[in-house]
Amino acid sequence: MFGGEFLDKLFKRLCIFLSILIVFSSFYLVITAVKSEKNSAVPDIFSSNDIVNNIKNLEMNMTSVIYVQNEDGEWKEYQRLHGDENRIWVSIDKIPKNLINAFIAIEDQRFMQHTGVDWKRTSAAFLNWLPNVNILSGNQGGSTLTQQLIKNITSDNDQNASRKFREIIRALTIEKILDKKTILEAYLNTISLGNGICGVQVASNYYFNKDVSKLTLEECACLAAITKNPSANNPISFPEKNEERRRLVLDKMYEQEYITYEEYFSAYDKDIKVDNTQKKKFEAEINNYFVDALIEDLIEDLSEKYNCSTDTASSMLYNGGYKIYATLDTRIQGIMENVYSNIPKYFSQKREGANVQSSMTIVDYSGHIVGIVGGAGEKTVNRGLNRATSAPRQPGSTMKPIGVYAPALDNGTIYYSTVVDDKPLEKYYKDGKPGPKEWYGYYAGNMTISKALERSANTIPCHIIKDLGIDTSFDFLTQKLGLKHLVEEDKNIAALALGGCSYGITTEESAAAYAVFGNGGVYYAPKTYYKVEKTNGELVLNSDVQGSVAIKKDTASIMNKLLQGVVYGSQGTGGGIRSYSKMKVYAKTGTSSESNDLWMVAGTPYYVGSVWYGFDKNGTIYNQGAAATIWRVIMSEVHKGLEEKEFEDVNNLKTVKACRYSGKIPGKRCYSTVDSYFIEGLEPEVCDGKHTAWHTYEDPKTSSNQSNTSSNNSSAQTSSQVSSEVQTSSNTNSSSNVSSDSSSGTDLSSTTSTDTSSTTSE
Repeated sequence: MFGGEFLDKLFKRLCIFLSILIVFSSFYLVITAVKSEKNSAVPDIFSSNDIVNNIKNLEMNMTSVIYVQNEDGEWKEYQRLHGDENRIWVSIDKIPKNLINAFIAIEDQRFMQHTGVDWKRTSAAFLNWLPNVNILSGNQGGSTLTQQLIKNITSDNDQNASRKFREIIRALTIEKILDKKTILEAYLNTISLGNGICGVQVASNYYFNKDVSKLTLEECACLAAITKNPSANNPISFPEKNEERRRLVLDKMYEQEYITYEEYFSAYDKDIKVDNTQKKKFEAEINNYFVDALIEDLIEDLSEKYNCSTDTASSMLYNGGYKIYATLDTRIQGIMENVYSNIPKYFSQKREGANVQSSMTIVDYSGHIVGIVGGAGEKTVNRGLNRATSAPRQPGSTMKPIGVYAPALDNGTIYYSTVVDDKPLEKYYKDGKPGPKEWYGYYAGNMTISKALERSANTIPCHIIKDLGIDTSFDFLTQKLGLKHLVEEDKNIAALALGGCSYGITTEESAAAYAVFGNGGVYYAPKTYYKVEKTNGELVLNSDVQGSVAIKKDTASIMNKLLQGVVYGSQGTGGGIRSYSKMKVYAKTGTSSESNDLWMVAGTPYYVGSVWYGFDKNGTIYNQGAAATIWRVIMSEVHKGLEEKEFEDVNNLKTVKACRYSGKIPGKRCYSTVDSYFIEGLEPEVCDGKHTAWHTYEDPKTSSNQSNTSSNNSSAQTSSQVSSEVQTSSNTNSSSNVSSDSSSGTDLSSTTSTDTSSTTSE
């Protein structure tokens, strides 16, 4: 029957097998003796500590999940982030019994009896290994579920005897440390089930669009059928193959009395309805701008926490199985994306073949970013340019409230009724000429700061910052309001008072900075997530921390009141957003030189929204109300259905009287007063009465006083327009890209430009 060659091969393989058994038995006796007598760890060469720790701590490549709150405040899955393996851990208690039994029946029917190795199957597998003969028929694979788990965790798949020996030792050791329930849970969460899927939870989502706990008997058999050959038994690509093996699974379950005949008969011929729509729901091919910003924040924070490279932090994020609780409001994000995708209506202007661009960030008053868009038009790449977070632009006049008025009010340099002379600063330009120019074409003379903000006067904040101090302004912006893109070269009047910065700020920074005017003066760094946890609930990152006081509560309330004048004042530059809602809003517009950058930053009792509008490479924007239009359209939708409310702290301001001409506390000779608000402890002195009526500045060097040529400019602006206010008299028209857009170089001697005839904007 058998030739000599066959007997020779058989003899050699029997010798190898017996040798392995002898060696294994010897080491196993040693291990057992050591563990029983000293209860110590297994010797290093057989150590399974890493495997056990991974199972206990769930430290395997797992999918991270982003959660957002729905309208009822419940956390719901929003999107998944994963590397090569897509795995979400699920507790054994949430896995159906039928699914557990299906895997046991087809893969390891003696799982509950053996101690890690099924010696009967191992022997049968060896006999099937004999050459030129089939002594045993059928599926006689020797690996138990425990051994398969070891391969899943270690990726130790070498096809040799030493690997099998290691696997046997590890399996026996692990079963002495972990119970069957724990091993089953780990196995069912790590098993490969095709299409890059690992574990039964993701498989249930992917193939049936349901949670694993909702699987039917036939669906359980379908998943168990995939395991032997995940690519060939895939129910999507090869439904016939899957059906054939699925019926074998049911056969085994019935033979082993896991199911009744009625259950078996009912499930045997049922069709499987594959529904993989949940993949599209949770695994976006192209992230939206918020998710991109969230990923960048998480990588940066993980890198800082664990003192590792960003590459390592990125791997941790995509493979760490984190639960990420995001600040996103999906309704708001949807509103923003609808507007920003409408190129013909809102972004039609072109320059060098490219459409005009824009970005917007909306935050609540605790710094939570609820919506963010980093560009107009279709988003085509992940983690590309996000103009809202990483493309600073010159802020124009939106710098005035945060760079000058707020810190000056807070330390008593000015007060609500302060009167400043709207006149040029001497030797403002590098050539020694006075400036800056006013966008409305003339210098108006005496002006209250409320009117200066309303009209966005240029000279007033320049005069104030000289008294406040350049360093004070710079430190306030960078240390109290978190502006990251200001540099030492920005320590000058043009940059800090008028927004002619070297680089600028982003809408993310701008929205967070302006939020201090609506929340009592507390600054919260903008954040995209509340917290991040491991699968076992251990806290990894906590972003929802207490804010820091940037300005006094009274200062914040007064600034809120002043900035409402920008919207509701008769000459307010922000009248274009007045119709957004019945609720009050404070705002500031901004325009950089040559109208390259348009801004609208405004806060409601609910949110602060910051909009930038311009070209990636500098170019004049002809629609001066574009940024205001974007803000108004989006925020009108955002506030639909929200209960009307007021800025509480602002309404609690105590009205006091001030001298109309000096702005100080009225004295005996002050017969004309106006309403004002003073910060307690920083009230001005009593007016001495030595004042005259207000005057209009007259430039002795010009016969026409600028007003003769444009005296109607200020009155021509209606409440529905956003003006082109003078921002900085620098005429540098940089052709740099969006990430390095800057104004002309300036120095600390109050000079900004050698071109005094330049066209300027607000």
